[in-house]
Amino acid sequence: MRKRKIMPQLLAVLLILCMVFMTACSGGSEEVATEDAAADDQIVIGACMQGNQSGFIRYITSGMYEYQMASAPDVDLQVAFADDDAAKQQGQIENFVAQGVDAIILNPVDKVQSAAAVDFAIEAGIPVITVNTTSDSENVTAHVGSDDIEAGRMQMEQLLSSAGKNPRVAYVNAVLGHSAQVAREQAYLEVLKEHPEATLVVQNTADWSGDKALQLVENWIQTYPNGIDIIACQADCQLVGVITAVEDAGLQGKILLGGMDCDMPVMEKIKAGVVNCSIWQDGLGQGENALRVAIDAAQGKEVSDFMIPFETCTADNVDAYIEKAKARDAISSKYF
Repeated sequence: MRKRKIMPQLLAVLLILCMVFMTACSGGSEEVATEDAAADDQIVIGACMQGNQSGFIRYITSGMYEYQMASAPDVDLQVAFADDDAAKQQGQIENFVAQGVDAIILNPVDKVQSAAAVDFAIEAGIPVITVNTTSDSENVTAHVGSDDIEAGRMQMEQLLSSAGKNPRVAYVNAVLGHSAQVAREQAYLEVLKEHPEATLVVQNTADWSGDKALQLVENWIQTYPNGIDIIACQADCQLVGVITAVEDAGLQGKILLGGMDCDMPVMEKIKAGVVNCSIWQDGLGQGENALRVAIDAAQGKEVSDFMIPFETCTADNVDAYIEKAKARDAISSKYF
């Protein structure tokens, strides 16, 4: 008789325990599923930058970090640097495609070689936003940057307007094939054609390197003694080497020097009268808007190009740009 009384009670307890266990398991599964769904909903943006040696590319990247932190904290921003190697950058884009990111921000190393990588990403259904430099691909979703032809024209016209009669001109190219190099050189040649009184003496590339620019201009000074009145440089990271070569030769103030990007050492030389001008380009703004546009594209929104004008920095307004540069460098120093 005792067994018959105990068995129903035991069965009831076991049933209750099973129900509790099943409820616990069910609740845990729902929680995991909810977490997985949240993870699946996170927007992932892959950014392929040409390299982190250039101060200006650091500004662009810092602008992306700043926007992500302030306006898109839930977005996963993954940044890769290609070390100015087009083949390496293509591999990085292929990796982002394989990863299934929601959009790619691309700062092309080479405008021609980048086209295939852009097309590959677009074919996979991933929008591509180019920033600062452009690609030859017609499939780019949108571009964020500034007009490099405008920059080249502004710089060369400023230098010619400050020169004497019949100026002899030289210019230092960036990496050949880079979209900024192509556009800025095009602008140089257009402006020089409009000024037949000016003579192009020599030009060559320094590959974004101050050391190479130093060696290049040292050779020019020896080859063309008293034969160069203007040296235009496509980036301030190269101009620092040009400045050293000119100062070492005792020619500061005798050769007009122009740069681009308004790096702090160059603006200090503008203030000192060694450099004539530099062109201000808003790197932080380009980075911020590149990420903003990429997020919109990832969400399926219609996007379009976003262009930020260049500005000319000379001795007349250099103090204002020095203050802007200090604020820009303070932000960049948080990340580099």
